[in-house]
Amino acid sequence: MDDNRAKKMYDYHVWANQKVFQHLKQLPERIYKEQIKSVFSSISDVMIHLYATDVTWLETMKGNSYQNTVTEVNRRKQEASEVSIDELEGLYQALSEEYGRFFAEQQDGEEIIITEHPRFGRAEFVLADLIHHVVNHGTYHRGNISAMLHQQGEQGIPTDYIYYLFK
Repeated sequence: MDDNRAKKMYDYHVWANQKVFQHLKQLPERIYKEQIKSVFSSISDVMIHLYATDVTWLETMKGNSYQNTVTEVNRRKQEASEVSIDELEGLYQALSEEYGRFFAEQQDGEEIIITEHPRFGRAEFVLADLIHHVVNHGTYHRGNISAMLHQQGEQGIPTDYIYYLFK
């Protein structure tokens, strides 16, 4: 793909997710699945949501139909909900490799992706914009995780883009 900026942003997304996994695995095990009153009922629910949404957008970018995308997302979300944090980290890694293969096949970050949604209708998106959306969505939910950690008396981990640039 010739849009290096979008690819760089996606690489940041992967880096930030890895930082969150590394941090969560250092905390007491109960923190990951503990039920709390927040945006999501547990940090594991946030991580599964983020994974499922990343699957959704990859399937959309690949041009899959709405129904095929829903089927694939449901299958993978179910799989993700039944695994340990280490196994979920492996699913994230495999998904980032799928994104990498997809990006390698793309010639143009400005390619128009056309999709149909039963509620919102037909839409045209620029591929690079969808990639930026995936990253932005991840940033938002990593913020949820940080807030949820604070609710449980733990510290979050800084994953701002600037930290990625300093790495």
